Amino acid sequence: MSASPFKNIYHLRRVAETSQKPCVICYKPTTVVLVSEDGKTDFFYTCQAHLQDRGFVTPVSNAAAEAAKKRKDELEKEIEKVKKEWEDHLKDKKKAREKREKQRKEEKATEKNKDEGDERSADRREKQEHKEQLTKLEDKKEDATKTADAEQRIFNLNKDIYAMRLNNYRNVQRSKRTTELLRKPGAFPSVPTREPGSIKNDNAEAEE
Repeated sequence: MSASPFKNIYHLRRVAETSQKPCVICYKPTTVVLVSEDGKTDFFYTCQAHLQDRGFVTPVSNAAAEAAKKRKDELEKEIEKVKKEWEDHLKDKKKAREKREKQRKEEKATEKNKDEGDERSADRREKQEHKEQLTKLEDKKEDATKTADAEQRIFNLNKDIYAMRLNNYRNVQRSKRTTELLRKPGAFPSVPTREPGSIKNDNAEAEE
């Protein structure tokens, strides 16, 4: 069995917007190009989103990408922790409020209204602070996700996709060889310059 003309290792490259071409999967214009390891034998255009499809490509281990992915996972856990702590805080706060309500039954209405106003202001502040905290964490998570995607630049193709690229390469090479052969002098017999039957007549004259 002959060796493959190129390995199943592709590097991600990007071209200018003016040079974008249709994606090999969905045909949408894209600036993302996957190039064979040698940088020239094979290449094709694909959308960034398809690089997340493990039925299409599998990322090769990359230290920077792995670090970014680890950071993203840590932030996801931190976000879930903050949400859980907020839920527990609201439950505890509700219990404390119900307890205070019982104590206020004997207080004057004006004092009660003042306390309720202060509590509402405190609630608004807490909610705003919680919202800002979550927003910051979500932004950090998004940045880490983008970094992981951007840093991942080496991929292996799915075996069927790789087989298709090999077949495509071989078909192109076969077509090139055929074209070159047709252009070579003497590739086909030349058109006879004598009139039909002239060779036979010449032979008859020679016998006489």
